[in-house]
Amino acid sequence: MRRGRALLAAALVLALGGPAHASPDERELGRTFLLEARAELPLVADPAVREYVEGIGNRLVKVLGPQPFDYRFFVVQDPSLNAFSVPGGFVFVFTGLLARVKNDDELAGVLGHEIGHAHAHHIVRMETQTMGWSAAQLLGMVLSAVNPVLGAGAVAAAQTAQLKYSRDFEQEADYLGLRFTSEAGYDPHALGSFFKTLLADQQVNPTSVPAYMLSHPLTEERVAKVDTIIGAEKLKTPPGRPAASPALAEVRAVTRAIAGPVDTVVDEYKRQAEQKPDDAGRQFLLGRIYQTVGQLGAARAALEQAQKLGGLGERVDRPLGTVYADLKMPEQAEAALGRYLGRHPDDGYALLQMGKAQAAAGDDDGALKELERAIIVDPDLEEAQRLAGLALGRRGNEADGFYHLALASRLRGDLVQSLSQFERAAPLFATGTPRKQEVEQAIAELRPIVAEMEREREAQRRRGRSGLDARRGR
Repeated sequence: MRRGRALLAAALVLALGGPAHASPDERELGRTFLLEARAELPLVADPAVREYVEGIGNRLVKVLGPQPFDYRFFVVQDPSLNAFSVPGGFVFVFTGLLARVKNDDELAGVLGHEIGHAHAHHIVRMETQTMGWSAAQLLGMVLSAVNPVLGAGAVAAAQTAQLKYSRDFEQEADYLGLRFTSEAGYDPHALGSFFKTLLADQQVNPTSVPAYMLSHPLTEERVAKVDTIIGAEKLKTPPGRPAASPALAEVRAVTRAIAGPVDTVVDEYKRQAEQKPDDAGRQFLLGRIYQTVGQLGAARAALEQAQKLGGLGERVDRPLGTVYADLKMPEQAEAALGRYLGRHPDDGYALLQMGKAQAAAGDDDGALKELERAIIVDPDLEEAQRLAGLALGRRGNEADGFYHLALASRLRGDLVQSLSQFERAAPLFATGTPRKQEVEQAIAELRPIVAEMEREREAQRRRGRSGLDARRGR
């Protein structure tokens, strides 16, 4: 038995070999997918949620060595138990899964598995067995697998293929993911325990299969092979390390508030806070729940109470400062955010909120400066790009104003608007400048995507009219 397990591991190593090089087409496919997916997948902007997932994901990526692309991690606002990756190193995890994981190790196991799919170029290898996929077709296929409702409204929703990895590809991803998580210092056994949770869910409610199992088929045999790989590779649980970081409780609270039902989640955390009114942690989580669902007055009260009780260090300042900014309380916002930025000067989200607070206080110059700093730190902050674009436009700087508005539109998935704004910006920049070149490249990238989207919408309208005419003819 031991010899058989060793041969299995050796065969996998030989089959996998070194990481294959990503082709330019693969990188382009992933980038185009992301552009189109932003219009269909509601991505979570909450900084604590993003940082938690990115922190674990980036820790895993460090053990990979040099890679042909940069891995990026996104959180999708959806209650499904799901995660997936696409070519080019883009990994997506759903809030429903984050609300369910019991510890950092389980999330690391899932992310490691998805990194394994991307690392081994599985979607591209699947593509070679078919006629080839465009980014729009890949988007429709992925969305149909992860969420049929989203898939029904997606570009190329008529695509009949499904994202369902073969047994061999799943086994490769399991092997790689287990190796990555162990080398990064996480417990490799957690992947198997999470898979067992999914299988148990299916057995309890066979009519409601967890979404993760649609694209990543699970069987008891496969779960058993996870244990076989752990034994063959002698992967160990790292000693002396907590299973869950303090951030997980906050992430689970926020993702549960996003998933809802709102009243149920609020009542649960409110009851917990009332049971121990002097517990700063419970007040903090209640405040984050209220903030997430938009009850800002209640969020302010709970977060101020958590700060008064003490013991949480700097964790309260950023969300409390954000609540103050949203409530148009600039002095309080600047005080809280100033304390936080004193310790984290490169926090893009906090810089964005500081910019909003200074704008509310009438300091337009200071606000724009903070927004521009936020964009340098985190160019993916859609709100910072949008507010900076509006501020620059009011100052008469139309070129940079349209440029930042175009970036904001692209980040929120409005590609038609983004293309229009880039086209308005293009003639305003001097020929040969880096900004001019960037805008022209963006236009060249967006035009065929927007044209394809418009053709698909027109085809859908024609199909709809044909169906209506047929029903009327009956």
